[in-house]
Amino acid sequence: MSKKEPIYKTIFNSLVLELNSTKFKKNDPFYSENDIRTKYRVSSTTAVRVLNTLASEGYIHRVQGRGSFVSKFNRGTSVRVTDTHIYDQNNEQVIVLIANGETPPPSDSNFDDEPTWYFERLRQIEEAPFEYSTSWYYQDLINANNIKHPSKIHSIYSLISKDNGLDMLQQGFSQNYSVVPISNQRIADYLHIPLNTDVVRIERWVYKEDLNFEYTVSYLLANYFGLRITSDNKSIKFNELN
Repeated sequence: MSKKEPIYKTIFNSLVLELNSTKFKKNDPFYSENDIRTKYRVSSTTAVRVLNTLASEGYIHRVQGRGSFVSKFNRGTSVRVTDTHIYDQNNEQVIVLIANGETPPPSDSNFDDEPTWYFERLRQIEEAPFEYSTSWYYQDLINANNIKHPSKIHSIYSLISKDNGLDMLQQGFSQNYSVVPISNQRIADYLHIPLNTDVVRIERWVYKEDLNFEYTVSYLLANYFGLRITSDNKSIKFNELN
């Protein structure tokens, strides 16, 4: 006999459906504790638990003395994030500094025990470097013969497409951005900047289902960084979100 779903969870799921519909807009006032008590005929304890759960999951934010409001970015809205560039990408050069199969990926790379290829790369425009990156790729994606001549590699994604027929740009990905001071003298030297200069750190995972394909950490000069965020304002199902 299956265990009955807790009442607060049933209400939570019902309200998530409303939040993921077009009923609410960003920053709209949301149901109060009393509204939930009346709407679902439940106790104050249950109503508060529902609101707290919605807040912890990022659907609403609560303001002391004012009430609850729909979060700025509605999780039912499809959002597109695009890197913008201040330079002509046709003039970009990529130099592969290191390529091997011995350097182990860090613990947060999500590779577990799968074998990987390791790359260090430098991107530059007219011999002026602007991004340094370290990357690990699932080893089955790239033929070992190509690793023997790293200076001939200009695009790892093109290499993967050639060796494996896989379009990495069509795979799922997760990407984090942060601003950090460069504390590694070697990286600072590659980028021609003083130690402790602030740069944009970009952490990226590329995956398909449960298999991780890539983990990359890049350090990008701040004046080369740009980001555009757009929404198509179309409602999507909660289980389609990553």
